[in-house]
Amino acid sequence: MKKIIYFEDLSVGQKIEIGPISVTEKEIIEFASKYDPQPFHIDAEKAKDSLFGGLCASGWHTCSLYMRMLYDGLLINLASLGSPGMNQIRWVKPLFPDETIKGELEIISKTPSKSKPSIGSMIIDSKVFNSNNELIMTLQSISIVKKRN
Repeated sequence: MKKIIYFEDLSVGQKIEIGPISVTEKEIIEFASKYDPQPFHIDAEKAKDSLFGGLCASGWHTCSLYMRMLYDGLLINLASLGSPGMNQIRWVKPLFPDETIKGELEIISKTPSKSKPSIGSMIIDSKVFNSNNELIMTLQSISIVKKRN
């Protein structure tokens, strides 16, 4: 039986590692073809002349990979009630084919709900690193989490 993580179980300053997850050229092209068909995401030849110097994943694809790592590394056990959104997302460096990424989360604030005493919100700073341990993405998200009964 899995242990459920509640609002009270997490602390401000706590860090959680997530990942890893890898991405292939085929996956990059498939995602971009459907959702972000800019040439540097779908055409390796055209991508050589881009700012990135080669085919790279859409930032939105990187976010999707992050979400998978977040689910597998935290949300699967968290008494999560969802999220009202992100405060910010920054794509610092491109994600290239055949790279493996990992992430680090840090809880930077926790606020018990005044109107609904059974829940609280957390702000989480996240950093995503590539195979060379270079920072490629940062984001700040908000999570709504159940409290223990």
